Amino acid sequence: MFSFIMWLLVLQFFAIFLLFQVNCLSKHPILIVVSYDAFRYNFFESEELPNMEEVRHRGVYADHLINVFPTKTFPNHHTIATGLYTEVHGVIGNSFYDPLLKRIVTISPDMYNYNDNVIPIWRLNEDFEDERYSGSMMWPGGDFFYQNKAITWSMPFHSGSDWYKRIDQALAWIQDPFKPANLVMIYFEEPDTHGHAFGPNSPTVKNLIKKLDNITGYLHQKLKDNDLTDKVNVIHVSDHGMTAVSPPKFVNITQYLTNGTYEWAGASPAIQIIPHDGYEDGIYNALKAESEKHNYKVYKKSEYLTRWHYGNNRRAPPILVMANVGYALDDLIISAPKYALKYNFTLTNQSEFGVHGYDYTDPEMHPYFMAVGPKIKQKVKVNPFHTIDLFNLFCVILDLPPTKNNGTMLPSNEILIQYGYATSTIIMISVGAVVLVLVLISMAVIFTLMLIKRQQNITTTAALNKRFPQTFQNYIEAQHLLDTEEA
Repeated sequence: MFSFIMWLLVLQFFAIFLLFQVNCLSKHPILIVVSYDAFRYNFFESEELPNMEEVRHRGVYADHLINVFPTKTFPNHHTIATGLYTEVHGVIGNSFYDPLLKRIVTISPDMYNYNDNVIPIWRLNEDFEDERYSGSMMWPGGDFFYQNKAITWSMPFHSGSDWYKRIDQALAWIQDPFKPANLVMIYFEEPDTHGHAFGPNSPTVKNLIKKLDNITGYLHQKLKDNDLTDKVNVIHVSDHGMTAVSPPKFVNITQYLTNGTYEWAGASPAIQIIPHDGYEDGIYNALKAESEKHNYKVYKKSEYLTRWHYGNNRRAPPILVMANVGYALDDLIISAPKYALKYNFTLTNQSEFGVHGYDYTDPEMHPYFMAVGPKIKQKVKVNPFHTIDLFNLFCVILDLPPTKNNGTMLPSNEILIQYGYATSTIIMISVGAVVLVLVLISMAVIFTLMLIKRQQNITTTAALNKRFPQTFQNYIEAQHLLDTEEA
């Protein structure tokens, strides 16, 4: 009897161990979002990208995405994370003047904490219900507090950190035994960083694109090695594209202005002008007079294009100067020699520099999109859609009710499997159920055997007390009187 009970205990322990192994991942749907900064949509046409092509055609892809204005890194990454237009989430540029704070704002909590109604996907995921954990691997704004709370896992941006270690850490968060992440946002700063210095057509950028293809292959191979391919959904995107500009197309707009009458923020091709009191009309008129012959446009806040969804925000500047596509402004006149010094090349009129921030209607500003995973359709091409729609796509994959946003559900309907569960999910649920039943049955058997044994002991004690004049305290004390002499 004792050995039988021991075997049942061993079986129960093994069943619990199996149950733990089955549930070492999050019980919620899992999503990884990967962004390659300035990865232009048509790099696929000019470069050999075997790993990305494999992912692209295995799942769902679009020829390009339609991003938001201005086509800069921080505004577009926050739109991807919130489903909101620039004027709604408040990150109107990579830097900008905030009249409430009365200073130029760069990347910091002040940039992202425009108001508490702006809830990024990583915050929404953790707030919805228990045992949802989010991770941000260097995603712009991902390591800051929102609604006075930080997410479970985050790594602040560190330029040049090892790409492979970023992937390894992200997967470690997903497989954490105590707080497994079901959402991880991963950011890579290339080809943007070197693209600004060498231009998108340079050998440097072409080499970086191939390295990003390799890191794509590494991610999906690691998912396969860890038996996660059928359990983790992966979305690959970029924030914007990039175009080449040479020094002969640098335009000096500040030569038409008087020092001490304005502040400026931002970078080519969109420079924000903040006139001092009483100078707005003079500055606007001076810039307007030179605009047509010097390849730029100038807008008052009241003249911003409605489709930009940019002007209805206190941070939107009183005056915006926009270089025509292929041209740049004063900041690049300043930065070009610095790039040449930093990267040790000779600056000439033929040197090319990468610029983005133009209207999102310019094809060279378009980012790319592809997705694979258990909730993603296979071998499907969808029409180009807006980056504001990505937030709703994330929410559907994660089984989250989306907060109010500017996107639509149309792309989600075209991209996602709309019925049933993935095979891997069914297997996990089935195995978990079987193991749980085994645990319950073994516990019931042990409990029943213990009751039977207890009843036998009570019966034995009663019999002994009846046969002998003394009263035994328990069956152990009396049992030897019933044992045979040989025993």
